[in-house]
Order: sequence, then structure tokens, then C-alpha cells
Amino acid sequence: MMDIQKMQAALDAAGINGKKHREPLRPENAELLRQWGVSEEVQLFLAEFSFDTDLTVWEVHFDQVNGLRKKLDWEDDFQRALRADLLLVGSGLNGDPIALDIRDSQVGYLFHDYFWEEEAEDPRKFFIKLNCTLGQFFWNTQFVEDYPVDAYAAAAYMGAEFTGYWSPDES
Repeated sequence: MMDIQKMQAALDAAGINGKKHREPLRPENAELLRQWGVSEEVQLFLAEFSFDTDLTVWEVHFDQVNGLRKKLDWEDDFQRALRADLLLVGSGLNGDPIALDIRDSQVGYLFHDYFWEEEAEDPRKFFIKLNCTLGQFFWNTQFVEDYPVDAYAAAAYMGAEFTGYWSPDES
């Protein structure tokens, strides 16, 4: 199953009518994706799943793709993640950002408490990669039992070295 098919299956399982919320990806947002070096495959995926609102798929949220320009202009955290080649695309159950690693198109969670409070640190230090694409990620939330809905669960699920229990004094 291709990434687009997996995302569509996840939306269907969540009872979301994607056609009802479909919104063409605006040129300025498509251009930003190109400028940031997002892979062509991910660009096509985000164009396909561009909606007029943020969507809740099970217990995770997928941000409106046409909000990229606004986030770039107004959100310091979005800009900081982007400087680390992490594109914020949604959030987990407790507010942990869902990030797309621009370098390899894999998805994961950022521990929100550390990401927001430890601004001097590299956001990648708090990034738990789930080793899957966007479509696979949302498909997993629907069809994989006990799939992580936040960074703590992702760290346990992946056996990550960083588990979220850290103090700045330990670095």
C-alpha cells in the first residue's frame, strides 16, 4: 500500500470525509516546501492531504498544510524546529509536536516540555523518530495496537535512549 493509500485508509477508519475538507495547496506553501528541501514525494502527499482545517485522526492531530506560511511568519518554535530540518505537521495527545524529518522524510514526536523550555538545545535531542512516513504514521494510529500518541510512549515503543526523563544539569 502506498503512502497516500495508507493516509486515506486512516482517514476512512477515523470517519473523516477528506473530500469534504479538501483545500488546494496554495502556491506560497508549495514553494516553502520546495525551499525547505522537502522531498517531492512528501510535497505530493501534503498537496493531496491539504484540508481547510486541522484534523483529528484518532488521538493525534494533522495540521492544515496551508498554515505553513503563517507558522513560519509567527511561530518561533516552528522556525526553531525548521532550522533543525524538522517540519512540524501536527501534535500528539498531550501536545507533543509531530515532526517530519526533512532529511529522510521520517516522522516522530518532539517532547514538548523540553522543546519549548530548552530553547538553547538542538530540537533533535528531544526528537523520537518512529521510522515511518507520514501516511504510515497515521495508518499506524488506526491499525497498530498501542501505537504511540505522544513522545513518552514513542520513546518506550522505540526503545529510545532519550526517554524524556532528563535534566539540563545532566548535559
